[in-house]
Amino acid sequence: MSTLKFVTIVGLSILMLFGSAGTVFAQNEESFIREATISKRDAVVLSVLFPGLGQMTQGSKVKGISFFIGEAASLIIFINAHENYNTKQKIYDRDLNIFNNLATTPAAKYQKTATDAQSLFKDLQDENDELDNLNTFRNTALIVAAGVYAYNLFDAIFLSSSTVESKRADRESTKIHVNSALIDRNPGIILSKRF
Repeated sequence: MSTLKFVTIVGLSILMLFGSAGTVFAQNEESFIREATISKRDAVVLSVLFPGLGQMTQGSKVKGISFFIGEAASLIIFINAHENYNTKQKIYDRDLNIFNNLATTPAAKYQKTATDAQSLFKDLQDENDELDNLNTFRNTALIVAAGVYAYNLFDAIFLSSSTVESKRADRESTKIHVNSALIDRNPGIILSKRF
């Protein structure tokens, strides 16, 4: 496995781990949670459009951004690998055509043609190996993109629920709130607690 493939796979794996455990790594989870302003169904629709959008709108910013970056990175890597594969495929087809034309060369040029054919055959083998590696890399990036998308949908449908946000909102509402206010035209502080 080439170094680029290894680094890509490890990087995307780490990104998915951060996405799945995003709130664990947040310094202050409550600052990343806000009351949902859209319904769960709308969040699922946004997650279907592009991974992470539904999670971000429901308040799971770290998880949503991780899904978004993971999907975008894997799609960019896929598109790049696909373009490289198509370019190398055209070069391979051109060289294969030249190799096949060498087989129809008259016998008078046989000595020069044989050495050219041997060198071109080795080049064709190398190009074929490179095409196989690019195809594997392209497919790996596509599988990672599909995996991020599938986990995003699973998370949006099954793991994020409105009851979780309402429990967090209930916990937040029992805290003591400190507000500044004007009391009889003098600045003051109001301490309040909900029961």
